[in-house]
Formats: sequence, C-alpha cells, structure tokens
Amino acid sequence: MKCTSCSGRLEGTMTFCPFCGVRQDVNLRQIHFRDLGADHSLPCPQCETPLGVIEFDTDPPVRIERCQTCYGTFFNPGELEALLDAQTNPLVWLDPVQLKQIATDYGHNHEVIYRKCPMCAERMSHLNFGGQSGVILDRCGTHGVWLEGSELRRLTEWWRAGGKLIYQQNEAERAKRLVTSPHEDRKGPPLVTTESGRDGTLDGIDILTIVGSLLSWIAD
Repeated sequence: MKCTSCSGRLEGTMTFCPFCGVRQDVNLRQIHFRDLGADHSLPCPQCETPLGVIEFDTDPPVRIERCQTCYGTFFNPGELEALLDAQTNPLVWLDPVQLKQIATDYGHNHEVIYRKCPMCAERMSHLNFGGQSGVILDRCGTHGVWLEGSELRRLTEWWRAGGKLIYQQNEAERAKRLVTSPHEDRKGPPLVTTESGRDGTLDGIDILTIVGSLLSWIAD
C-alpha cells in the first residue's frame, strides 16, 4: 500500500506515513460512499473537528458521521452490523488461522480514554465488539458507537474471517441471560403473573400470595 500524500511505501497495518507523517485513510478504500458534507453541530469525540456525513452504497443506504481529520466514524445503533454484513458473503465460516493472524497483526493495545458522545456529550463506555474481536469501541448506550481511524477496516477483516458467527453467538447468549435472569437480580418487587376474569376479579392467585411476595421482597 502507498501513502495517499507522498506515495511512500507503507508496510503492514501502518496508519501514518513514516515519510511525510500524514494519517492514512485505510477504512473506506474498498467501500463505495458519497460525501454529504459537514455537520457543524456535531464535534469529533477525538479531535473536536466538525464531523462530516457520508452515505454508503448499501441497500438500504447507511449514513454515518465521519471525521475528515482523524478518520474516526460514528454509527447509530445497528448501522455498524448492517455495513459489515453488506461487505460479507452471506455464507460465513470460522477461519481460526485468519482470526489469529488478525489478532497478531493488530495487537490488543487500546488507550484508556473516555470520550464524549457527539450526540449527547455524555461520557461513553468501552466495549470489546463481539466479545472477542479485540476492537475496543467507545459506546453511548443511547446513540451508538465510535470507531477510531483504521478500526473499521480491522472489524471488517475480523467479521469476514468468522467474527460474524462469534458476534451472533455472543448476542444470543446475552439475550438468553437477560430472559433467564433470576428475580433476585431485578431492581423491584417480584413479578406476579395473573389473569383477569370477566367480572374484573383475579383468577389463579390468592391475594394473600401477592401480599406475601411483596413483604418477602421488602424484608430482603
């Protein structure tokens, strides 16, 4: 790969040119997109440059915010997975050798910096995408995720090498834990399922059972 500024040769996963010092835009080299201009109301979480808006040529089209200085990208919930899917063959299989090579090439170093969401300015948390990708995203629970420059390229390679299957399994297990979590973990009184009869009374449960459940919860 060559530097987009001075055409110097770049080795491996370099994101900075060692000759001219220019950051390389490696994320979107093989993705068709349109530049829709800058949104001056949203600052980059990393360098505070006004974010631009781009639209990917997917079906349906996906629009994201992108910094033209550091090349970081911000995805609304669900958009990152949709873009990764659009670049991946529907028939995906695990390639352990490739997954290991990706981990070796990129490493797992991530500077611990808590950035602000460009939408709400609240501090974002850190998330290891897919549980095993090694790509640590900045995540706003309401508005989406922020990827630093070059992280989208790494996620795409991981997704294609079978990371998609790992991600799906991880999400299925997380959903199962949410459904089967015990009542004791809930921040509230135990749930009591009842059925209302035609006359408005409660069928299938005694009122004393409800009172007893509530008193037991209060005592705990």
